[in-house]
Parts: sequence; C-alpha cells; structure tokens
Amino acid sequence: MEFWTAILGLARHKFVAVPVAVLTAALALTGYLVLPERYVASASMVLVTPSGGGSIDRTKPLAQTNPLLQFSDDLRTTASILILAMNSPDVFKSVGAPEDGPVELTIDDGRTNPTLLGVGTTGPFVYVEVEAASRAEVTKVLAAAQERLREELEDRQNELKAHPVTFVQLDDVVRLGPDADLAPKLQGAVGGALLGLVAGFGAAYAAVRGKLRLPARLAPEPPAQENTENRENEENKENGTLQKTGSLNGRTPHDPAVDDAETGPIDVISGGGDR
Repeated sequence: MEFWTAILGLARHKFVAVPVAVLTAALALTGYLVLPERYVASASMVLVTPSGGGSIDRTKPLAQTNPLLQFSDDLRTTASILILAMNSPDVFKSVGAPEDGPVELTIDDGRTNPTLLGVGTTGPFVYVEVEAASRAEVTKVLAAAQERLREELEDRQNELKAHPVTFVQLDDVVRLGPDADLAPKLQGAVGGALLGLVAGFGAAYAAVRGKLRLPARLAPEPPAQENTENRENEENKENGTLQKTGSLNGRTPHDPAVDDAETGPIDVISGGGDR
C-alpha cells in the first residue's frame, strides 16, 4: 500500500509526471515503428461433388463410384485427408513457407477463422491463411498453396483409380486480402508504453527512497565551537573520575605535602646515623 501511495504521489508531481509521459510516448512510438508490418491473405475452399454424381453407372455403384465418395461423411473425410497431407514441412517449403521462416502458413478446416468456426464442423471446408511481410509474397504463397491442394486432391483420386468424371472438385468460396495486419505493431506500442511507465516511475521511486535513506556518515557535522565545548566537558568528567578513583585516604598520590610528610622522618633518621 505504501508503494502505490508513493507512486500516486509521484504521478501528481509535474516534475515526475511530465518526463514519464514523454518517455512512455517515445517508447510506444518506437515499438510501433520498429516492428515490421505484416500482411494476411486467406482463402476458404469447399469440396464439391461432380455434376453427374459420384458414379458413372448407377446400376454398378461399387465398380463405378469414386472411392473418396464412399465414406459416411465422404466430403468431410476427404477434406481431412487433404489437410493432413498438406500440413508437413516438405509441403510448406515447396509452396514458399519453410519452417521457422518469415512466412506463416495455416491450413485447417476453418477452426482458426471465427467466420468459419460455426460451419467448419458441418461442411467439407479447407481454410488457407498466409501471413508475410509483403503483399506480393502473401499473394504468391497463397496461390501456390491452393494449387498444391488441387494437385494433391487430383493425385489421390488418380491413385485410387477413380474415373475422371467422378472427380471431386475443390472450389473457392471466398478469398480475402492481402490486408495489413496492425496487431503486431499495436502490441509493440503497448509493450513500449508499459516499459516507459515502469521504468519512469521506478526510477523516480528509487530516487525518492534514496534521498530518504541517507547514510549517517553523510549527515552534517555540528559546529566546531560545540565540538570544543563537548570535548572540554568530557575531559573535565574524565579528570574528575580520575581524581575520585586515584585518591588514597582522601589524598592524591602526587600531592607534594603528602610526599614531604612521608619522607621527613626518613631524612632525620639518616642524619642521626651520620653523627
């Protein structure tokens, strides 16, 4: 609680709030400009049965029916097969979106697209999305991915020896973009702003706390006169203590009168011996 109270107090101070605001705006603008602009293009495709149906001769359905149309959910199963076949590093590399590269490619049944999320589970949809740093690259990779999807579908039907008349088709439902995606740049701006706020108020708080906790050795010394008087008082106290502790029977050891009184009889006795 004390920390936030101090931060609010610093925010009300114009000498702190103004520099922090300038720093925050500068870092937010830097984050927005530094991150590269990204473009996104997408295509929603659907599998459709041929106009004549899946069989050449309706009297011989087993012999003349396209094997990809014999599943219970035939078209949805075919779409799942295509999606699984396309989601491999080799395929991504062949269409211009290598792994860990600057281009991001997504191929699924529409679950990553909010528009198709409700219908992606009920229809044979194939959704393709490309994100890259330039419009030209996005358009090129999207076209290559769609072409590769159609080739994959045709090759599998040929491998299963389906009659060309019964081939399942992959048609475009809608194609969007390429459009600029500002989400990364906005994230950079928000990150820069948060960094500016934390760094600015953190530095101000540390400076205030440092001033409040000055070491004792940096405190101002008392005037010289007061020090002299204090020193004299201490010396007087020490002398008085020595006098009290060093006296013997009320007399100090270095009292001249006492020295004469004690050495007098010794001198007399010494003189009598000479006579």
